[in-house]
Amino acid sequence: MTPAAPPVKEPVAAEPAPVVASDPNMLDPVPALSGADGEESVDDILAELNAIQLDGEEGNPLGDPDKVVALLHEGNTLIAAGKPDAALAKYDEALQFAEKEGDPDLFFNKGIAYKAKGEADKAITEYRRALELAPDYAEAHNNLGNLLKDLKRHDEAIQHFEASIRVFPDNPSTHNNLGTVHAMKGDVNKAAVCFAKAVRLEPTYVDARQNLGVAYMQQGRLAAAEKELAKAVKMAQGGMVYEQQRLAAAKASLARANSPEEQNAVRKEISAAQQAGNAATGKYRRGMEFLRSVQARRGETPAP
Repeated sequence: MTPAAPPVKEPVAAEPAPVVASDPNMLDPVPALSGADGEESVDDILAELNAIQLDGEEGNPLGDPDKVVALLHEGNTLIAAGKPDAALAKYDEALQFAEKEGDPDLFFNKGIAYKAKGEADKAITEYRRALELAPDYAEAHNNLGNLLKDLKRHDEAIQHFEASIRVFPDNPSTHNNLGTVHAMKGDVNKAAVCFAKAVRLEPTYVDARQNLGVAYMQQGRLAAAEKELAKAVKMAQGGMVYEQQRLAAAKASLARANSPEEQNAVRKEISAAQQAGNAATGKYRRGMEFLRSVQARRGETPAP
């Protein structure tokens, strides 16, 4: 039996990370006084400045961009520490210092936090709010597409992946995700095109190369499938070795760590290496399963 196409894992780096608001806009410089006849006095200038209401159009109060940036940094740190609730509190606090309509980066980060909590509906709402303010927000389109894909809302997911690609055409993760949705809909030809594009953009992208191999296998292109799957297996095997070495180095560092802070940092590195090693092992085993299957179909001796 031909194995089903593997589910695409959202890359740690493919599902984009929380972002930080851009630097506040600089006010236009005040033109230098010419000293010509009719020059306003200092008192006149001060009176005019005092008459200006420090509000945006239609009563929209000016925000405090520096405060927004600082709170975003704090929220991102909490997300990285696995504390999405605390991060959400920081993002909500930051919204109090944003301009009236809000800030797309804040809504985007709230979407990440809600996804981390497993609250997909709320995450979708936040990504949509970000896109209302910034329709070309490629990362928000990609993340929203992934959530819709998981909910099997395939056509909506495709729309958002394609929108993301129009803005950022060189993101391999989005092409891989789009290919996965086409595969889920049963269109293996479109899926293969997307996976091939992802591999061209990032040749070491193990998930995309493995997906491409499976798509070729389903198309009956067995020689091409074997070639891609063999490469994917070799890359995953290399990832396993790397993470094993990383784990060993981290464990050795733990014995040399003196302060509690150093020990905590090393323990986090050990945990990260273990998780990455497990992921690489899973990719290797899955790749071997497909590689043996295509080799058997070609009448070859399966790889060990």
